[in-house]
Amino acid sequence: MPRLPDGRGTLFLAERLPQQPSPLNMPDVKISPRSRVRLAWVVALAACVLAAIAAWTWHRQEARPTGGAARPATTASLPALPQLKQGFMPVPPDKAEAINAGIPFSTAPIERARPFLLPLAVTQNLPAHQAAVDCLTAAIYYEAASETAIGQRAVAQVVLNRVRHPAFPKSICAVVYEGSERSTGCQFSFTCDGSLSRTPDRAGWLRARGVATAALGGSVEPAVGMATHYHTRFVVPYWAWTLDKVSLIGAHIFYRWQGYWGRRAAFTGVYDGGTDAVPWPKLDYGLAATDVGIDQVAAPPASGLLIDQATMPDTPGIAPAKTAAGLRADEERGRLAIDEQGAAALPTPARPALPAP
Repeated sequence: MPRLPDGRGTLFLAERLPQQPSPLNMPDVKISPRSRVRLAWVVALAACVLAAIAAWTWHRQEARPTGGAARPATTASLPALPQLKQGFMPVPPDKAEAINAGIPFSTAPIERARPFLLPLAVTQNLPAHQAAVDCLTAAIYYEAASETAIGQRAVAQVVLNRVRHPAFPKSICAVVYEGSERSTGCQFSFTCDGSLSRTPDRAGWLRARGVATAALGGSVEPAVGMATHYHTRFVVPYWAWTLDKVSLIGAHIFYRWQGYWGRRAAFTGVYDGGTDAVPWPKLDYGLAATDVGIDQVAAPPASGLLIDQATMPDTPGIAPAKTAAGLRADEERGRLAIDEQGAAALPTPARPALPAP
């Protein structure tokens, strides 16, 4: 037996201390087949959760705007919309075309607008839905009846972009008829230049109606991106150098706001439906139910169009838009006007004639 270092005793550690089990002599642990299945399911579920988290994180990073146009963190930090210089340069149409051609296109990417769908409350309300279709159809017909299909879709896209932008009213009719109570302040010139007194060409109206129905059903025209302004090649608005020039389609040049307000992230407006009537001529379209597609509104327009009250967010630098109160005559047609100056001194653009009524 081993002894203590001083030789006075004997060590009995091997006999007194209990023997500790080692991994080599551990008893076998038996796992039932059912437990193995459960364990496999737990491992698989954990892997799925981790994969979902990784995918979500990657998507969030990819969705962030690049460059310096990221959305400001707070409402207070939003930049104010620039004040556009109003009016048109007093130049003849041929000179206007040359000036417009000299304005460079923006080199920034053209963002595709999100599909536009009317709220369920509007689609289930026949008068409100018909008003939206009629107002958009009128804008397409009177602004772009002689344009190609892409030109008509581009005009429709501008209307829908305005509905979503904080600077404009929040319904189709309110956007189209904004300023029509002023002789020179209408946004779409056909609403105050007497064009509505002319009965539309039946075939042209049906064509425009098809474009409007498709746009309200989610069709997007990517060529104009987030454009909210346009004018013909034959006039030069002073604001043409203030906005980003993005597209030339047919007779129209399209623009978007510069910086943040021209990015898709700024187009957050929510459609607001109402039942305010806008005075508008009672037209005989001569349309029968068999003349329109199955997804189009077949009934002829009523004597009054429903318009939605414009509700504006509390955003710095943006004045609420007023809803229209009536229709008056102007001297210009076929352009988006944003000025309140007289139009009598402006040159009349040599636009292609509309189809004969």
